[in-house]
Amino acid sequence: MRIFKGLLVFTLVAGLLYGCNKNEEKDVATNAPTNQNTTNQQAGDNVTDQVPFNFLEFSLDVDYTATESYEVEYENKKNGIEAKIKDERTNEKIQGDEAYTKIEPLLKQLTFESTTSNDEVIDQVIKVFNITDDYQSIEVEVEFADGTEKEFKRIK
Repeated sequence: MRIFKGLLVFTLVAGLLYGCNKNEEKDVATNAPTNQNTTNQQAGDNVTDQVPFNFLEFSLDVDYTATESYEVEYENKKNGIEAKIKDERTNEKIQGDEAYTKIEPLLKQLTFESTTSNDEVIDQVIKVFNITDDYQSIEVEVEFADGTEKEFKRIK
């Protein structure tokens, strides 16, 4: 009887493991969309499948004086999206969902690519983020969806 129970348990466990280990896709329509987003796959696989913009990371640092700056940070990581805004002129410091909600419509307006010139990128950022003309320097760092990292600067 003991052998019979052992054999029965072994058979059930083996059947469960076999059934759970099948990687077949069943009942998939022949015209179902497939994930062809191969440009977002990098070494280390630290990229999310859905990229709402043409970049994964965006960092903006505008210096007005030695003690006043405006900073925006956006990162689309595998474990989620991070966003931060720090405006020393208005003493505003926000992060998370609130920051993302505020900068998302601005980031959607940015259309530059890794091949866009420095001046075009800076001009676009000034316009989209409504940066006043009294800045001393602007620095933009971007990691594009294809893995290219670029830095754009303008100093007055």
